[in-house]
Amino acid sequence: MDFRELIELERKPFRERVELKYSAYQKEVEKGLMIGREGSGPVDARMQYKDLRDETFRDVLVFGSNSYLGMANHPYIKAKVIDAVEKYGIGTGGSPAFSGYTRQHKALEKRLAALAGHQDAVLLPSGYMANLCWVNGLMNRNDIIIYDQNSHASVVNAIRMTGVPFFTFDPERLDEFEALLPKIRERSKPGAQIFSTVEGVRSTDGSIIDLKRYIDICRKNDIITILDDAHGLGTLGRSGKGTLEHLDLLGQVDLRMSTCSKSLGAQGAFVSGSNEYIFMLRNFSYPYLFTSGLAQPTVAAISAALDVMENEPERMARLHENVRYMQDRLESNGFNIIRGEAGIIPIFFSKSGVAGNINRLIYERGLFANIMEYPMVPPDKERLRLSLMSSHTREEIDQAVEIILDAAREFDAI
Repeated sequence: MDFRELIELERKPFRERVELKYSAYQKEVEKGLMIGREGSGPVDARMQYKDLRDETFRDVLVFGSNSYLGMANHPYIKAKVIDAVEKYGIGTGGSPAFSGYTRQHKALEKRLAALAGHQDAVLLPSGYMANLCWVNGLMNRNDIIIYDQNSHASVVNAIRMTGVPFFTFDPERLDEFEALLPKIRERSKPGAQIFSTVEGVRSTDGSIIDLKRYIDICRKNDIITILDDAHGLGTLGRSGKGTLEHLDLLGQVDLRMSTCSKSLGAQGAFVSGSNEYIFMLRNFSYPYLFTSGLAQPTVAAISAALDVMENEPERMARLHENVRYMQDRLESNGFNIIRGEAGIIPIFFSKSGVAGNINRLIYERGLFANIMEYPMVPPDKERLRLSLMSSHTREEIDQAVEIILDAAREFDAI
């Protein structure tokens, strides 16, 4: 189903929409297109995967996981989790506001806050919940938000759910962003606060905007800034603190959201900021107030992953070496990519509409990667998105490049 059909489909009545979507799904199954995958074993550079419609697992190279530093199977972290299960059990039994909060949660929140130069933080079960948390806890319908047009779906959904007036902007065109602000201010209600959010490392292509200029513009216009650094933590900065450290901007945004499920290899997310802003989230954000606190083993996993990040800086160094090596190999073979400094490499093909077919073919040949298609990216910007790990070897990278190259040639897309 192409993007035009998807757009038209969303306008259909509910029952017709369900029937048409399910029918399209069945056709994709019959064609052998990717309809979901099930993994087996610990997340690593090589894993076993199978299609949801198949029964047989196959060994594949994994270039589609966000476990950038290879933490998900680290022996030190696993030992800490096992110890936490023995000491604390498997769950907190309630929300942080009532019974699901401990000194371990508090210590971890302070540690996570310090990574951005902030005073405090709140832990949540996922990045999706974290973005719901700050929108719901800080904003009301008198306020206004201007969000990065590349923002994660969770940000967009949070804005819609809260009913906050919104505008979008292209972070690559900060002149236009700055020119838009007086017009927005003129149309705002008395006392309205303007918020703005932007991605640190863009999730779809790994690029980084001119964050310093963006912050300067927001400061001059009394705009509260929120950085989504889900893909920056652990991949950027001298010690892995993320985009803010990488650009020497620690403490320069009002809030920072990041996840613990990517570089840290665990689960959960957090929002950090000043004592006052985090107080607002703890006491007035429904996604935080009415969600069970992170389980103690998860808290232990995140804390242990931070230990490893601090004590094994060579992991991030290897990740950067792998990224540069794979970028060089792809470009030398004629691929159109965007060079970034984090763990993401997008590949654009010379023929539109082939990304899904190429992804299916490389999977059959032993390579697990992801594609970005509409509505995740504009209709003419589909791509294969590779996520690298510090644990990938040069041989594995060479093998992956050859598999992608052969598939692209078969579809005359390079």
